[in-house]
Amino acid sequence: MEENEEKLSRLVALQNAQAVLLARERAERELIATKEELQRKSAELAEQRERFRVTLSSIGDAVITTDTEARVTFINPAAEAMTGWKSNDAAGQRLEKVFTVVDGQTRQAAANPVTRVLREGLVVGMGNQTILVARDGKETAIGDSAAPIRDETGKISGVVMVFHDVAEQRKAENALRRSNQLLSEARDQLEKRVQERTAELERANENLRDLSARLLHLQDEERRRLARELHDSVGQILAAIGMNIAIVQSQSHKLDSFGVRAVSENAQLVEQVSREIRTISHLLHPPLLEVAGLVSALRWYVDGFSERSKIKVDLEVPADFGRLPSDAELAIFRIIQECLTNIHRHSGSATAAIRIRQEEGRLTVQVRDSGKGMPLNKQRELNKSSRGGVGLGGMRERLRQLGGALEIKSEGEGTVVSVTLNVRTEPSGQ
Repeated sequence: MEENEEKLSRLVALQNAQAVLLARERAERELIATKEELQRKSAELAEQRERFRVTLSSIGDAVITTDTEARVTFINPAAEAMTGWKSNDAAGQRLEKVFTVVDGQTRQAAANPVTRVLREGLVVGMGNQTILVARDGKETAIGDSAAPIRDETGKISGVVMVFHDVAEQRKAENALRRSNQLLSEARDQLEKRVQERTAELERANENLRDLSARLLHLQDEERRRLARELHDSVGQILAAIGMNIAIVQSQSHKLDSFGVRAVSENAQLVEQVSREIRTISHLLHPPLLEVAGLVSALRWYVDGFSERSKIKVDLEVPADFGRLPSDAELAIFRIIQECLTNIHRHSGSATAAIRIRQEEGRLTVQVRDSGKGMPLNKQRELNKSSRGGVGLGGMRERLRQLGGALEIKSEGEGTVVSVTLNVRTEPSGQ
């Protein structure tokens, strides 16, 4: 019995030993595999670091890396050339010692971007006026940025800073800035000159308008003077000639047949000339315009125009239409006179219509014909400017002086000239 128990104990001990050996072998194999994996990863990491170093050493921009204490851990050849620090000398140095920068305008020390990256964990850049001062004192305008280096857990393990020479770029920017400034100054000067010339042109136009107004006034005065001269002087002379002819006619029995006929023809000619003189005098300055007002003068003129031109004219005026200020009455009369003259000369219309309306101090005059009309481009030209003839220019100038407006419309057949004017009339009979 004791012998069996001893055998069983040895068997259990043997099995336990075998299990321990198997576990040890398995652990050793796992340790070897882990070690091999670690060595492989270390080799890969070393390869990546070497590739990273070679890459940073090969790129054209200057690169400096630091640890979390802002001490230099790597500097590539481009950075060596710009800072004047060799890699072996720079390693372990504080960044401020290797990378010395100042503000190009104030010449004060510029803030270290690495400090801000370590504090905020963000990509940051320096100002546009940053100047790098090399170990030998040489200065270079640079543009740079710095970014955090993070490990596999996302924790910041250092900072990489990249910078490059921007001297030529800043020269170009400064030149562009100067050019823009010169261009702006030239533009301001040009605008000032344009404003000055515009003001001069406006003054010239105003002077021209004043001159036109004076010329129109002088024209009206000269027409009035000529009308009076024709009526008072020439008319009186013709009347005297008529009376002399009448005396000769009373003694016609003393003349032969040729003399009698000549005297009779002279009497008819003198009568015809007298009528023509009266007509011309009235057209130059209708006496009815001053004595009886616009409506009476227009009716007299329209009747005479229709008789001479054979154009039927319809004049429509409100029954209670009163007197206007004298300058307004003269302007309206001259405008209607000009419109009817244009209808007779250019439209080929057999009829014309004149409509005068007044509502709440606003006077509207329309002169319409049924003639051949006017091309659209001609209408636009006439409505936009005072070009298009002395007559139309005179109408616009008369209205301008009174604060009125003129518009021309022609759609296919016929033309309408519309005049608007702010005036007040005095009721008829007052």
